[in-house]
Amino acid sequence: MSVADHFSLVAPAYDALRTTDEAPVRRIRELLPDRRVVGLDIGCGTGRYSRLLRGMLHPGSVLVASDVSAAMLTELKASDDGQEPVLALRSTAEQVPVRTGSLDLVTAFNSVHHFDLERFLAVAGRVLKPNGQLFIYTRTPEQNARTIWGRYFPGFAEREQRLHSEAALREAVRRTPGLKLVDTQTFRHARSSTPERLKAQAEGHHYSTFSLYPPDELREAIAIFLGRLAGPEVTWVDEHLLVIAGRGRRDRRRRSKLAATTAAVPAPAKGPITSWPG
Repeated sequence: MSVADHFSLVAPAYDALRTTDEAPVRRIRELLPDRRVVGLDIGCGTGRYSRLLRGMLHPGSVLVASDVSAAMLTELKASDDGQEPVLALRSTAEQVPVRTGSLDLVTAFNSVHHFDLERFLAVAGRVLKPNGQLFIYTRTPEQNARTIWGRYFPGFAEREQRLHSEAALREAVRRTPGLKLVDTQTFRHARSSTPERLKAQAEGHHYSTFSLYPPDELREAIAIFLGRLAGPEVTWVDEHLLVIAGRGRRDRRRRSKLAATTAAVPAPAKGPITSWPG
């Protein structure tokens, strides 16, 4: 099953199968300016995180949520209560039809492993305003291996080869013109569930990793997984990484060169005041 087929299949039940973490969204809100902002949530899926973030933003803010899956965006639109709307946009992460330098923030929640990382970061660097912020919430391969799925589900960590290490994310941001790494933060979430719900999540492909299993192998892996669980309630700790990057101000060297050039040209005695387009 392709990733596109996976998301079309799971879209109607996606919100019920997945867990939405509030702590990183609150952290993002703390780092944003206390004013109206314009933002874009890339790879939004059904908009779980988009809606949560929009509810925390300053009144008058605008949040656009983009995804390549029409089925996912249909679910996003169906959940709109009209109070704090999130605007839906069908787009890939690598070719976003948004004006250069027009956004205060760009976010990607549990989706960056589906993107071409270099091209996605280039897009973020292009659309952010000077001092705009990029937030990537994700899981590293090491964190994935420590989940209940990575520890007990046969082949789960080995099949999932799309995740990026913290070092790789840091280096990719460093190489992207206009972006600078500000910080990284690890979040730990205490989880609890039942074998029945975990079985339903695996059968419902709540992680796209499950779409990498042929049906017969998935059924066998689920049976082995359930046999490894102890007791009617299962507890564990999930870990995620928040990468925080920023769009720098206009290149200081360019401005210094421009200032020197301007100083060398005699100014007219009188005339209109002009400004560089921002």
